[in-house]
Amino acid sequence: MQSTTALEQALEGNTYKKDAWTNTPPSILAKLPRRLHQQQNHPISILRNLIESHFKDFQAISPASAIVTTHMNFDELGFPADHPGRSLTDSYYLNQTHMLRTHTSAHEVETFRAGHDKWLLSADVYRRDEIDSSHYPVFHQMEGARVWTQDQLQDLKSLNAKMAEELAACPLVIEDISISSDSNPYQPEHNPELAREIAQNLKHALNSMIFRLFGQLKAKSTDEEPLRVRWIEAFFPFTTPSYEVEVFWNGEWLEILGCGVVMQKTLNNAGEFVGPLSPEPGG
Repeated sequence: MQSTTALEQALEGNTYKKDAWTNTPPSILAKLPRRLHQQQNHPISILRNLIESHFKDFQAISPASAIVTTHMNFDELGFPADHPGRSLTDSYYLNQTHMLRTHTSAHEVETFRAGHDKWLLSADVYRRDEIDSSHYPVFHQMEGARVWTQDQLQDLKSLNAKMAEELAACPLVIEDISISSDSNPYQPEHNPELAREIAQNLKHALNSMIFRLFGQLKAKSTDEEPLRVRWIEAFFPFTTPSYEVEVFWNGEWLEILGCGVVMQKTLNNAGEFVGPLSPEPGG
């Protein structure tokens, strides 16, 4: 009988040896070619197009394959060795060195390394979630990033002032209870003034996008209350400061994304840029 470790599986033009880490069933592998975010008129594709049109000067990217290395998915982003996301119960592995991406951030370093400094990336992602009303093992994410460097500080300040003025004219209430603190700090590698402006730019950019997505629906409803958005301090291994954003919708707070200023070491790993980033939406 042929041993399990000698067995191989061919996927998307490459062959992967099975080992003790292999845990991806055929039912999940069959989802790889679907790429719903690229199917015209699919709701996910429509949403992707809306966001891409809002950030129209950002490079739109969709990686060719959902198969990545564990190094890309975890190590390059600073996930600790004992992070629960690495476990066989949480992630789908082809073998010890290759897996199905669990988030679009798996492509972050390679995207920067390719020279992109203002981009949006859309993809299907895979996690070993129990299926219920709000969870499925295959879902989709979109994230973006923009590089800001010290010599762009004045341009950034001017842009932030303009964006703040535009948002003030919208029927939008922003509850920002997120702060920079010891538990959610600016990065020591960054100039504090630039770091504050970058965090503000991230918030302005995403508040504008949220109003684009939800404000039009709000305007068509009979509810005359302005759209309410809430910012909350959060933690992610690959950003700081980090935030979660919620929208008050149908009488309750709906979490819609996580974001933050990308860790400087991510840029260092890419070897292309020097300076902090904004924004990085995901979800």
